[in-house]
Amino acid sequence: MPQRAFLLPLAALATLALPGCIVIPVGDLLKGPPLEEQVLARGQGFFSRDKIAILEIDGIISGSESMGLLGSQANTVAEVKARLGRMRSDPDVVGMILRISSPGGEVTACDVIHHEILEFKKATKIPVVAIIVDEGASGGYYVASAADTILAHPTAIVGSIGVIIQTFNVAGLFQKIGVESLAIKSSEKKDLLSPFRPHTEEEKQVLQNLITDMYQRFVDVVAARSGGMGREEVLKVADGRVFSGGEALKLHLVDKVGYVGDAIEEVRARAKIDRRPEIIRYSRAARSGANIYSAFGGAGAGPQDSGGITLHLDPQAFPRARFLYLWEPGR
Repeated sequence: MPQRAFLLPLAALATLALPGCIVIPVGDLLKGPPLEEQVLARGQGFFSRDKIAILEIDGIISGSESMGLLGSQANTVAEVKARLGRMRSDPDVVGMILRISSPGGEVTACDVIHHEILEFKKATKIPVVAIIVDEGASGGYYVASAADTILAHPTAIVGSIGVIIQTFNVAGLFQKIGVESLAIKSSEKKDLLSPFRPHTEEEKQVLQNLITDMYQRFVDVVAARSGGMGREEVLKVADGRVFSGGEALKLHLVDKVGYVGDAIEEVRARAKIDRRPEIIRYSRAARSGANIYSAFGGAGAGPQDSGGITLHLDPQAFPRARFLYLWEPGR
């Protein structure tokens, strides 16, 4: 190795020990690509631009990165937070569109995103319009409720207000094959919902109380949304049912039926934008030729969404019981 090439790494290490130097944590070097602005439609203006940013909520909403049987699951909360941060730092962003295509997901993840959008509105004072493209069910609708106005495609699925927790029981199977499970626990209910033994009625009631509390919060969120209906009216439709965009409009679950272009016009009117705005989004893998109808693979998509199905045989892939604002037809 040439002496110069050998000395360069040593010099770099020595520099890190000097006062006032910049230290880059190794963890930051291992992170994925940064968010980049992607222009979906050009606007008017040479020296300043009025931007409308699209934030996608796609797929299952999760608060952690995980590997499932059918592929990877991204941390939706972290991705949404990162994109909201980019919007807040850009003074040219004068409005936001929530483009929702989600059946919901984890209760806490949905609630955190709803909260972050409300905080974003409070800090920026810019209009936020939600457009439900194909699904805005359960947690997807919960997130949409943070917007100033909700639009839905005529063929969208809207609603499914409710909470669910699902588990399985293999105690009978284990008995047949001669397998016995042992849990050493500090108290009777420490292994609540264990799949390896029958569940008692008392345990079911404990969980039902939690479900009821989370359900009441969902109802309160919907009742408190801008332009929404009263709590008693929400309770009449909050039985887990889903509705088409047109039905949701009649029930006041959404404010208008329309398309992404209509959502853009709604933001323009609310932000009082006279000239043609620039439509943007933030991406970690920007693609050329994208537009407002592109399948973004956005905040809810996995880090490598190839459109196919990958089977990962990982012990952590098997489902665990979770509280969900989730619409799962046929399950």
